[in-house]
Amino acid sequence: MNALTQPLAAGHSLAKSQHDLHNARSLLDATLRVVRQQTDLTHDPYVISRFGDVQIRIDVAAALLERAAGFLDSHEDGTEISVAIAESELASAEALNTASNAEFELTGRRTELPGSLHDPLRWKLHLIGNFRLNGIHPPGFSPSAKGAE
Repeated sequence: MNALTQPLAAGHSLAKSQHDLHNARSLLDATLRVVRQQTDLTHDPYVISRFGDVQIRIDVAAALLERAAGFLDSHEDGTEISVAIAESELASAEALNTASNAEFELTGRRTELPGSLHDPLRWKLHLIGNFRLNGIHPPGFSPSAKGAE
């Protein structure tokens, strides 16, 4: 099963996004603490830009998570809900990946994080793109699927 064939598990999907977003924020905070101890790095344009990049990705992921939660509360269209959840999962995973890479680049260490190989992100890209480009609704989703968590 993957994002194209699994039934809508909205609560689980939002929990994953929340977890990834929390980890991204934690990594960013830890990286900031380490880099701030090295005063020469705090004025390096690359380092400054890198922190800006990570922060923007975290903010985008937080906004998409909030949007997906709002869709769950107010939309009856299962496809829009599933696409919003997939967008949130992608953004949160990207924010976490970016924060992890920045941690390694700027501190030389990498915090071990659990992977999500059971549900590859590329399928979520396909789900979102196919719906937005071709109007193809993800299989297994219907307006009545909203309550099937």
